[in-house]
Amino acid sequence: MGTTMATYGAQNMGAGNVERIRSGFKSCTIIGVIYSCIAAALVMTVGKYMTYLFVSEDVALIMDSVDIYLKCVGAFFIPLAVVNIYRNGIQGLGYGILPMMAGVAELAGRGIVAVIAAGQKSYTGVCLASPAAWVLASALLIGMYFYIVKIDIKKIFRGKNPEPNALGEVQ
Repeated sequence: MGTTMATYGAQNMGAGNVERIRSGFKSCTIIGVIYSCIAAALVMTVGKYMTYLFVSEDVALIMDSVDIYLKCVGAFFIPLAVVNIYRNGIQGLGYGILPMMAGVAELAGRGIVAVIAAGQKSYTGVCLASPAAWVLASALLIGMYFYIVKIDIKKIFRGKNPEPNALGEVQ
C-alpha cells in the first residue's frame, strides 16, 4: 500500500489533482485499517503456533514469550499501516525530508522505550518499543500530511486550475 500511495500521490501531484490525492489517501487508509484488523486478529490468536515452523526444540520454553510479543505488535498494526501508507505517500508528493524526520523520530522513540523497558527488566515493555515508535511516527506523518494538503499544496496551485480538463490535462 505504501508503494502504491507513492506512485498514486506522485501522479496526482503532477496532474495537480489535489482532490484525488485526498481521496486516495482516505481510501488507502480505510483499506489499511481493515487489513490491519484482520491481520492482527490472526497474529494475536494463531500466530504463536507458527513458532513450530522455526523452532525445533524446546518450543514450550519460548511459546509464552512469542505470544506476548505477537499480542503487543498485533494490537498496533493500524499505526504501522498508517506509517507505511503516509511515509511513502508523502514521499510520492515530493516531500523527502518530512518522512525522513518521522523515521528519525521513530528510531528515537523505539530506542528510548527499549532502554527504559530494559532498565525496568520488562519484557513486555521491550516488546512495546516498536509499537510505541509506530504510534509516534504515525501521529507525526498524519500531521505532516494535513499540513501538506491543507496549506502547502494550495500554495503550489494558487492561481492555477488544479483540476484536469476532459482530456485529463492540467491547464
